Amino acid sequence: MADAKESLKSLRTAIEIEDNGLMTFLKFARETQVATGKNMFIRLAMDEHVHRKILDKQLSRLMEGEKWEAVEVPRSEIERIAPAIREKQQKTKGESGLAELDALKTALDLERKAAKFFREQAELVSEPEAKNMFLRLADWEDSHFDLIQAELDHINQTGFWMGIPEFKMDGKY
Repeated sequence: MADAKESLKSLRTAIEIEDNGLMTFLKFARETQVATGKNMFIRLAMDEHVHRKILDKQLSRLMEGEKWEAVEVPRSEIERIAPAIREKQQKTKGESGLAELDALKTALDLERKAAKFFREQAELVSEPEAKNMFLRLADWEDSHFDLIQAELDHINQTGFWMGIPEFKMDGKY
């Protein structure tokens, strides 16, 4: 990203992506009947809000003529709790409606696109602080993607959780 104008455009686009994700996840949370799915969408929306705050702070700095600031992008709750998700899913096996599956597939697509956008922006920037922030946000979106995929795998009973087989072929768990 050669100039401040491009940096501002990039941040504004990133904020739009996060706003869209937040509103979409809140909508899905309202429409989802299964408690674990509802809670997952609420958690995702909360993370999107945190992402937006990080981006807003950078945007404000650049608009005031300041340089990119090194930002600590903390590990998300989703990244910290991923190992516990499997236990919860085992307790909540059941039917999920078509609307929930469609919502999860849409959410998966949103997260894939957001991570891709952040990685592309990391390639365009020369400032190390900006590069690190975009890469860290992409990692966070990847953890969202993994969570959503785990929920889809659970509902579809694929036998996988977070990309790991839930059972062995010899029938021993």
